[in-house]
Amino acid sequence: MVLLADSDERIRQGLTAQLAKYRVTVVHCADGAVALLEAGLRKPDVLLLSADLPVLDGATVLRLVRRRMSVPVVLGVGPEDSAAVAPALAAGASACVARPYRPREVAQLLSLADRGGRGGWDQPLVCGPLTLDPGSYEVRMHGQPTARLPLREFQLLHLLMQHAEKVITRDRIRTELWGDGARRSNTITVHIRRLRERLGDDPHHPEIIQTVRGVGYRLVPPGR
Repeated sequence: MVLLADSDERIRQGLTAQLAKYRVTVVHCADGAVALLEAGLRKPDVLLLSADLPVLDGATVLRLVRRRMSVPVVLGVGPEDSAAVAPALAAGASACVARPYRPREVAQLLSLADRGGRGGWDQPLVCGPLTLDPGSYEVRMHGQPTARLPLREFQLLHLLMQHAEKVITRDRIRTELWGDGARRSNTITVHIRRLRERLGDDPHHPEIIQTVRGVGYRLVPPGR
């Protein structure tokens, strides 16, 4: 059972109905104080918190829950909440997921969180001198931290590094990261360009994130 805490009733109702298709049972509430109470009473398998909850925000609920129980916690982060990602992960969040939610992505992360994340999202990835650590929300090149990545770019890099040297199609990127949300044809292109810039990859002759024309992208470990 998942305890969903979100102040937006439409999001609560919509996600509950969509997750039912994945056989995920959801109990929901509208603020952080109630979420804390319900977590203690119901002992959910996973707790999904919006970062901007009223009364008690998501980060506060996360810290209080961590003092009392070991339930996996996933934090829902909107475009304006990117600064909350690193502190939430440091406080013990199992993962962060973009909000508005995409049911398939949420279902996958809830499944990983429920298994403790072993072999999943929270494992550090290493591709030559490039490292990505979901536990600390850090990306390093030659041991030096890069600029802090927005959540969607972090997820995109994670996907590419998981399948290093293999071509990831644009359709797969769109499905796994945006679902039906990436309607603009240049959404993926823009995110790839920004990610290259943060990694110091030459945008005109990229060597790390290479374009496979008409298909997708391939991450090649730098320094080869």
